[in-house]
Amino acid sequence: MHHRRWRASLAARHGLADVGGDVSWRARDHPRWSLVREWRRDGSTPPWSPNYAPGAHTVRNDYGACFVDSGLVTPPSAWVPTSDACAAEHPKRRRLLDLKAALVQASAIPRTYLQADMRTWLDPHASLGVLEAVGYDVILIDPPLFSYAWRAPHESRHACWTWDEVAQLPIPRLASRESFVFLWVGDGRDDGLERGRDCLQRWGFRRCEDIVWVQTESCTQYAPASPSLLKPVVQHCLMGIRGTVVRSTDSFFVHCNIDTDVILWPGERPAPGMPISPERKPPDLYEIVEHFCLGTRRLELFGTNRNLRDGWLTVGWDVGPQAPSWPAHGALPLDPAAYAAQFVLDPPHCPLYARSNLVPYSDECEQLRPRTPPPEDQRGQPRPAFRAQPPRHQLLNQGAGGRSTVSTPSASEHLSGAQAQIWRRYQR
Repeated sequence: MHHRRWRASLAARHGLADVGGDVSWRARDHPRWSLVREWRRDGSTPPWSPNYAPGAHTVRNDYGACFVDSGLVTPPSAWVPTSDACAAEHPKRRRLLDLKAALVQASAIPRTYLQADMRTWLDPHASLGVLEAVGYDVILIDPPLFSYAWRAPHESRHACWTWDEVAQLPIPRLASRESFVFLWVGDGRDDGLERGRDCLQRWGFRRCEDIVWVQTESCTQYAPASPSLLKPVVQHCLMGIRGTVVRSTDSFFVHCNIDTDVILWPGERPAPGMPISPERKPPDLYEIVEHFCLGTRRLELFGTNRNLRDGWLTVGWDVGPQAPSWPAHGALPLDPAAYAAQFVLDPPHCPLYARSNLVPYSDECEQLRPRTPPPEDQRGQPRPAFRAQPPRHQLLNQGAGGRSTVSTPSASEHLSGAQAQIWRRYQR
């Protein structure tokens, strides 16, 4: 009786007093329901919306509207093509990627691992041995964050690291003067992005890119319940640069514009039916790093056996034959003498143009790779293929982390203030 009175008052409030108390089925008289009844009766293609136009069906690209209006259970991200599918439509890009992979493999050292508890490195007087002597061009860091343990407790096997502990890692002693750091910071729902930038600054690196891993979903189920307002489907990897590297003239060390800063990858599940693991990162990041930086001295921290890769030294606690997921082809344990013999040890403060540990040069690769800026300037004069290195006293203590970087205006989104001053000085 009470429910019937409530429906009658609701109908009177909205001007529906003539429906005899049946308010819910009144919506069936809407013109949109007549369209639904029509395509159900004759079996035709359902209209996705009242504004559906058959002639525009071939040019529509609104996967979100199709998902909502049609009631499909496959998420829209399942229809997003991967990078391999996009490259298949462009033969020159496919040839460039294949050529880059062959050059990287030709100069790669055997996959090497070092089982170590990196908490011992937090001591400022700890010895890093051959790692400090090599001086790495690229350092990839994926720390075991508390956010990973909170969202995937079944994946956490060891104690988590706080951001204060991550910031104390001796990255400045491991990295060469011109180098790059790739730091995974989580999905952005906590303070990972801010604390990750703070770590880069304390290490003397300037954040230059934010690589995003988008977790594409290929299963035919709705998204699981989450305490967040929106489903977290991204993980962030901050890229930091140390020293002065110019994309247009330092092409012997970096190749820009080959890949994008978005990785489309469905992720991995520890077991069937379990959620996607946030700790298992996409392997496409290795290709992005190798395509971009031509330095062959590569180091990964907090790695596992699934991260072992040719051309990299993987340091972590869960590496080695005794750890899970040991590959069938195996890997080499770190032998300091044999490992150092695979590189030409550059002298201290070696200028960038004198680097020895680089991916081999290829004329075909230079012709295929995209360039920014173009090879000719506005006056039609060809740009010099090689630039003279600025004096050493102009390069020391420049970049991120210093007060001069903050106080000096830059007027450039790619260079810090101090770097922009140096660049303008020796370009005159």
